[in-house]
Amino acid sequence: MNAHSAKPISALTENDLRLMRIFRVVAESGGLTAAELRLNMERSTISRHIKALEHRLGGCLCLRGPAGFELTDLGDTVLAAAIAACDTLDTVRDDLNRARNILTGDLVVGIADNCLSNPACRVADALARLSAEAPAVRIHLVVHPPAALGRELLARHLHLCINGAVAQEEDFVRHPLFREEFRLYARRLDTGPPLAFADLAERAYGVVTRVGDPHSQRLAAFLPDASQAVALGLEAVAALIAGGRHAGLLPTHYAALLAPNCGLEEVRDADHVLYDSPFFLNYERSRPLSAPGRRFRDLVRECHGH
Repeated sequence: MNAHSAKPISALTENDLRLMRIFRVVAESGGLTAAELRLNMERSTISRHIKALEHRLGGCLCLRGPAGFELTDLGDTVLAAAIAACDTLDTVRDDLNRARNILTGDLVVGIADNCLSNPACRVADALARLSAEAPAVRIHLVVHPPAALGRELLARHLHLCINGAVAQEEDFVRHPLFREEFRLYARRLDTGPPLAFADLAERAYGVVTRVGDPHSQRLAAFLPDASQAVALGLEAVAALIAGGRHAGLLPTHYAALLAPNCGLEEVRDADHVLYDSPFFLNYERSRPLSAPGRRFRDLVRECHGH
């Protein structure tokens, strides 16, 4: 349909908003099959709703086939509109519920992988307090590597996230929470003396680089002749180290949990590659937090002494 034959969209109805909500879940899930559980609908029913929305809007929203699921240009626009509409309706609902001293709705929180075992992390306490205070709030918890959380927040798939520092150019509010210390670990495969940094090259240890982590790239630069293994997430880093013949950077609290079963030990004389990482509560400055989001923000900061 070209621009001259296209008809303007009339006033949106309650059914239009319902179809847009369904489309949003499908788009954020990456396809109809993945959306079945979230929507509690059969795939054929979801497909019928998407086709009804496409007919209503006069264009194809997504490509579905052997090549996978992909949004069209119109689909990208409709997804953004669906998110904006849902945010607006959520704000209205929150205002009405707040007048009755009730918190309700959905809260989607992202947490960086394996940070909950950090003794300084009090996110679980904040979640417990929110559940006790506002049992009507549906909490959705997503765990991803830090780089993925930043992308998910920008795409508005999350309301807030507990993460390391996001790119400074992004329009995020950052509340400091706690810090995480990273040290270098390897698995010793013999009964000799403890491993030192100078031993890694001599004993042909490789280096684990983590996707989105500049510190592991810096480590690799110190061992330019070492082979490299690429990991997505801290558990993948730990698995490669535990497999032997690789050294990598892990949080000290996480390595302490794994050491008894995985044989990890800290590499000596590696102070030049050690670092600590600050963790923040991040959310989008230009997107107002819902009432549950604001309460969770306050609880997280209280639990971390801020």
